[in-house]
Amino acid sequence: MRTLPMPPQSAADVLTTCIGGVADPALRLRLQAIMGQLIVDAANYDQLARVQSLYQVVRAPNVGAVTRPELEALYSKQMSATNGAARVIYSALRNAAPNGKCPLCGVGTVTVLDHHLPKAHYPNLSVCPFNLVPACDFCNNAKRARFPTCAEEQTLHPYYDDYTQQQWIFAQLDIVGPPVLVFHVNAPAHWPQVARLRARQHFDVVKLGVSYTSNANDDLIPLRDHLTTIAATKGAAGVQAYLAEEQARYAARLNCWQHVMFQTLAANPWFIGGGYLQIPQ
Repeated sequence: MRTLPMPPQSAADVLTTCIGGVADPALRLRLQAIMGQLIVDAANYDQLARVQSLYQVVRAPNVGAVTRPELEALYSKQMSATNGAARVIYSALRNAAPNGKCPLCGVGTVTVLDHHLPKAHYPNLSVCPFNLVPACDFCNNAKRARFPTCAEEQTLHPYYDDYTQQQWIFAQLDIVGPPVLVFHVNAPAHWPQVARLRARQHFDVVKLGVSYTSNANDDLIPLRDHLTTIAATKGAAGVQAYLAEEQARYAARLNCWQHVMFQTLAANPWFIGGGYLQIPQ
């Protein structure tokens, strides 16, 4: 949903810091023995991500003499732990999202790092900086240990995918009962089929329909009174002008819920003509 610049930290630097914090000498030696392979795995991840092919990353239950739990512990004990050796790196990655907004949905507040490819299935990438994305709890929990098995199952990756230049999320106003905005995906017809399917996959996996509908319909309540005030002096034309102005205000983020909401309302004659009065107070 929102793009982020690539992390400045290299896989080698993160691994060196994490492994250096391991207290058990025997485990530290085993980790040092596979560090070269982990760096190669990170480079392979980067190459595949740049051509939207992360579904081709091979799952590795263990690497050399290091088990999956031991690889996962590099993240839980050395990165996310408050006293971890790489906690500074963890914080830098988590704080990279502007204004703390989750890049996966654009709605929630960043609280964690999400493993784009889950560490439960890709423990060799558990501390790969390119695989760690700042996220809100809602998106992180929605993704869980899900991983792609084909190109169209890939969710959007803020470091590698830019789906912000064209609109692909729209809404309709349901007027059966109190007015309700319902959001859906309608990607541009000229997009490649895989891109269209990935947009829908991302929308479904992180439950954008739920987040957007909740936020937009909550915003309709104060909007009702504001539009009533505008209509009292400027009529329906004033209502339409205000809605169009609000849509334009969010035009830099074509797929944010605010832009889609005002776009939908500004184009609805029933709503402009007084339908907003049906919004419950």
